[in-house]
Amino acid sequence: MAKKRRKKQQQSMSWWIKLTFGILILIALVYNPISVRMMSFGVAVIHRIDPMLFYKLIRTESSFRSFAVSPKNAIGLGQIKESTAFYIHEKHRRGLLFVPFYNLNLSAKYVKYLLQRFDGNWSLALAAYNWGETNVSRRVSSITIEPSKDYRMMFSDIPETHNYITKIMGPIKKT
Repeated sequence: MAKKRRKKQQQSMSWWIKLTFGILILIALVYNPISVRMMSFGVAVIHRIDPMLFYKLIRTESSFRSFAVSPKNAIGLGQIKESTAFYIHEKHRRGLLFVPFYNLNLSAKYVKYLLQRFDGNWSLALAAYNWGETNVSRRVSSITIEPSKDYRMMFSDIPETHNYITKIMGPIKKT
């Protein structure tokens, strides 16, 4: 009788050990920086935005660290603030910004929104992602936006934003 009980306990423990091990492997795969890098490309393709620029944006924002939190409380891979998450997705739930796919998805949605808002112009969309949509809107209110023009020089007085755009888009191309 005691032998049967011990065997059942071992089988029960074995099941929990397998489950725990499986969860740990899943977490390691999901939060692994290599997996996150591949995920960033996939999410960009799903949202039909330039995968290389999106990849560079995520690299610049968080260095592919899923649990990154900025001094301004921007969270995760795309460094999204909770207020921005609710703006992008009204059914957002707190805490989900630490989930890589969710964070990347919201980041891509926000980039896509900013690209639409600024007529497909990447330099303005990136400036808005970094400095804020309202700030960039005020700055460009008097111009007609050209989709392929590089507007980063409009932000030369804001070194953080100017450097941010340069990190993602590369040096200014001379014409």
